[in-house]
Amino acid sequence: MTFPEAYRIGKRILYGLWSASFLTVAILGIMEGNEWAFRPMTLLFTMAIVWAVPLLVWEFLERKAFPELSCGEASEEDNSPNTDASPSSFPEKNPDAAPTLSIQIDTGAPRTPVSPDLYGIFFEEINHAGEGGLYAEMVQNRDFECNALPEGANWAGNLLKTSTGWQERKWFGNALHGWKLVTQGAARGSIAQESASPVNDRNPHSLRLTIRDAGSRIGVSNAGFWGMNFQAGKQYELTLFARTEDGDTFDLTATLESASGRESYATAVIEDVSDGWKRYGCSLQANDSDPQGRLTLTVDCPGTIWFDTVSLFPRDTFKSRPFGLRADLAQMLVDLQPSFVRFPGGAIVGGLNLDNRIQWKNSIGDIAQRRGTMNLWGYYTTNGLGFHEYLQLCEDLDADALWVCNPGFSDNYRRAEHAPPEEVPAFVQEALDGLEYALGPVDSEWGAQRAANGHPQPFRLRYIEIGNEASGQQYRDNYALFHRAIRAAYPAVTIISNQEFGEELPVDIVDHHKYGPPESFFDAHRQYDDADRTGPGIYVGEYACNGKVGEGNLLAALSEAAYMLGFERNGDIVKMSSYAPLFFHVDDIAWPVNMIGFDSSRAFGRSSYYVQQLFAQNRPDEILQICVEFTDGEETGRFYAQAGIDSDTGEILLKVVNGSAVRRTATVQLSDLGSVSGTAQITTLGHSDPQTENSIYEPDLILPQTAEIDLPGPRFTCAFEPYSLTILRIATE
Repeated sequence: MTFPEAYRIGKRILYGLWSASFLTVAILGIMEGNEWAFRPMTLLFTMAIVWAVPLLVWEFLERKAFPELSCGEASEEDNSPNTDASPSSFPEKNPDAAPTLSIQIDTGAPRTPVSPDLYGIFFEEINHAGEGGLYAEMVQNRDFECNALPEGANWAGNLLKTSTGWQERKWFGNALHGWKLVTQGAARGSIAQESASPVNDRNPHSLRLTIRDAGSRIGVSNAGFWGMNFQAGKQYELTLFARTEDGDTFDLTATLESASGRESYATAVIEDVSDGWKRYGCSLQANDSDPQGRLTLTVDCPGTIWFDTVSLFPRDTFKSRPFGLRADLAQMLVDLQPSFVRFPGGAIVGGLNLDNRIQWKNSIGDIAQRRGTMNLWGYYTTNGLGFHEYLQLCEDLDADALWVCNPGFSDNYRRAEHAPPEEVPAFVQEALDGLEYALGPVDSEWGAQRAANGHPQPFRLRYIEIGNEASGQQYRDNYALFHRAIRAAYPAVTIISNQEFGEELPVDIVDHHKYGPPESFFDAHRQYDDADRTGPGIYVGEYACNGKVGEGNLLAALSEAAYMLGFERNGDIVKMSSYAPLFFHVDDIAWPVNMIGFDSSRAFGRSSYYVQQLFAQNRPDEILQICVEFTDGEETGRFYAQAGIDSDTGEILLKVVNGSAVRRTATVQLSDLGSVSGTAQITTLGHSDPQTENSIYEPDLILPQTAEIDLPGPRFTCAFEPYSLTILRIATE
């Protein structure tokens, strides 16, 4: 019996004894006349202590003394030569006793093509990914609509209930969430949400500030999304709607200041705010930096003033677009080199009910005219990051757009509300109108609206997906209507389905989703080897290793890398893929594992981010035949190798995932190849501890390291570090 086998058996016995003790308590506790029957809690406590101590010791040994044993159980693999050799078991007790590896790459054998669109990104409004994140708006609840309910929903205490019975917790503190009354000196006044005389009927609420005594100053403040980030020397653009009554005129002072209000970084005065709604604006230049600042709007005399759509943006947005994107977060997307962007979701495409679904027409045009919505991930969204902005982002990333439209019912996992059959054509038309906005000529209804919004040329919308994680007979029926209408109007657009229908209905590409612990991803590296090549193409639209990996550790990333090698090896059928979720604000994590974290001023990538980046930067056009053998026949850890060719450069790409604690040394042989240049580029992503995570405080624990190595010829030796992804770019002559 090997050490890992003994370990697993021992741990299972220990857990079995612990479980048996609790079962004993339950049995004795219901037996009349037993002396323990009147003391079940005493026995429960005693048993828990008895078995908890060795379990804690065991867990300590697993994590500290033998970290490789906490990586999940490995599946048995066959060691015979194949195109992606990946024998899998627990590593040896002695990491120095690595077996000899032979990696043979046949450059002359038949090759498998790889889809040029294999690696993209998927954006969903979750974890404040857009609102308070990628969307550079700094004011939270700018339109004072955060308590707006979806039609057909109502409050039951602090729970929102839909007509189908689904419940969500209240997502805001009060109707003026994010706003506070500011007073100094003898100032007295109040603030309230008001619905009388709105700017427009799409956003019917405003903030009313009543000043009884102006004191030193009185007004309102907003600290944004866990603090506003001001940078010394940078410009910030403030716009707002305001009005007074009874002929009153105010001078309004806008200030960028510290959270306490003691430090002022910029001040501007908006003069003569008077009766009737008008849009006002000013620029403010910060004289100091503060990642936890706030905006205040103050007046110096008694009266009443109303505000609506109060918006503050940094001037330096991505590509300098007004009301645009946060530059540092957008740059992290640029560095991923995505071929496509899937948007806007995800579960929010369906929503809590049909009224709560994403409705693209509510998200274009003037930000004051956009109707926001409660997000089913627990916060309010203004739709400032809307349909046009998503399409513009795709263009700015030089990526194709993949739009997910609503299929005629709300989210399947939240007691879906289904549109009756007679109403489904309206949902089909909503999709057709969206395609016309993106692709239609300027003399069409929605193409003209696109041009009016500043983009006369069509966008690169190449894909449309009908629904998210939808299934069942109604989805099949609705999909048939969508497919027929879209194919007739836009034959060049690729239609993606959530499921296959056999020969009944045509499907261009089907969307697969996968989440789970590391072992499930290591074991799934061959998932698509036997996929039906006569069926639809495959899009792995959502995947992430999110079980037993903290908030996203190195082991998770390596297991995803092993899984992704399967995409490339089966590039003739796996057409597209995208990790999910993409972003998370460190102060609002609704999903356990995500790729890019941020706060008001900083951003970082988990190790999964760098795996995605390295795979996208090192895309093969074709996969080469490879044979991996362990020549001494000993057991190995998780080891996966794959080779391809970059046709643009002529370089051979060798990708290796070493998911074990053992350093592997391999002899690499390139056959049917004349010669190679004298050096190769080698990039390694790894760490000695597979449970290591990058964080907002330690963002650089796991980063790719690139160097050059000497190559004596087409046969050379290379070492692959424990817990690492290694990519070699080998130039040929």
